[in-house]
Amino acid sequence: MSNNSSIATHDGVVIDIQPGKISVEMQVVSACASCKAHEKCAFVDKDRKVVEIETAESGKYHIGDNVTVCVNESRGLLAVLFAYLLPALLLVGSVVLLSLLSASETLVATATILLIAAYFLLLFLLRTKLQKKFTFSLK
Repeated sequence: MSNNSSIATHDGVVIDIQPGKISVEMQVVSACASCKAHEKCAFVDKDRKVVEIETAESGKYHIGDNVTVCVNESRGLLAVLFAYLLPALLLVGSVVLLSLLSASETLVATATILLIAAYFLLLFLLRTKLQKKFTFSLK
């Protein structure tokens, strides 16, 4: 990680330890968490996420330890690009392009769905390579 990039942190709890790797569970809460009524609101978004962190120091951690998970914010933005922005651009672009070519609505819809499916299949096939780019560390 470069020195000039921001680091995003999130607190978590160690739930599994294996040689060279630990699993950390983090509770992710939406922006609603700062609202005074969020405890009583049915729309509050709470979820638990588990991340696996490769570390040579896995032996110094114990299940139940509180840890801070760190990730380079630029990597987070890259993940948003792959997960949301590129598929949205593909979707809109294919609809506009095929509509300009006077394709039928059925063809536009089918081609767009197939293009998005192919994109996510490509991400799935490249998941091992992408996982190496999006790494977490402990603080």
